[in-house]
Amino acid sequence: MNLDLIKSLKPIGDGSFDKEPFDEYKKRAAPLLPNFPECALENWIYRHYSDIDDYAFLGFEKMLFKEELWLKDDIYNNINSYYPDMIDSLGYQIYERHDKTWLQKYMLKHKTWNAPIIVFQNTTRPDMGKPYHLLEGHLRLNYFRTIYRNEKEILQEKHRIWLVTI
Repeated sequence: MNLDLIKSLKPIGDGSFDKEPFDEYKKRAAPLLPNFPECALENWIYRHYSDIDDYAFLGFEKMLFKEELWLKDDIYNNINSYYPDMIDSLGYQIYERHDKTWLQKYMLKHKTWNAPIIVFQNTTRPDMGKPYHLLEGHLRLNYFRTIYRNEKEILQEKHRIWLVTI
C-alpha cells in the first residue's frame, strides 16, 4: 500500500464544512490516479476518502476502469461484498422512509442509479466477494437489491457500472 499516495489523495478540509470543491480537488488528485475516470474519482475517492483504506491494498494506481452496461439480473446475482449486510441492510428505507432522500427519489423515478457503482472483478482474493466485489455504491446497491426483490419488473433492464481490474 502506497501511504504517500493515500495521504496525497485526502481532500483539503475533509470532514469539515470547508472541504475543497471537487473541481479544485480534481486538478490536484487526477494526475495521481491517471486511470481513474472523473466520475469514479469524485464518487469514490473524493466523497468517501475516510473509507478508501479498505481497498488501498489493491493498489489504486494499478486499477483499470471500464464502463459497462449490466443486466439487472447479473447485478443482483453476481455482485457481492465482504459481508452480505453491507449490500442488504439499508435497502428497506427506499420504501419505508416517508421523507425520501434525493437518492431514493432519483432511483424510484429513474429505475436506476445516478452514477455507476464500482465493482472489482475478483479472481484472486478469497476474502472478497466473488465473482465481483462492490467497491463503491453500497447505498445505491442496497436500494437496487430491495427494488429488485420487491418489484423487479420496474427496474431498467440495464444499468451502468464501472468494472475495475488490476
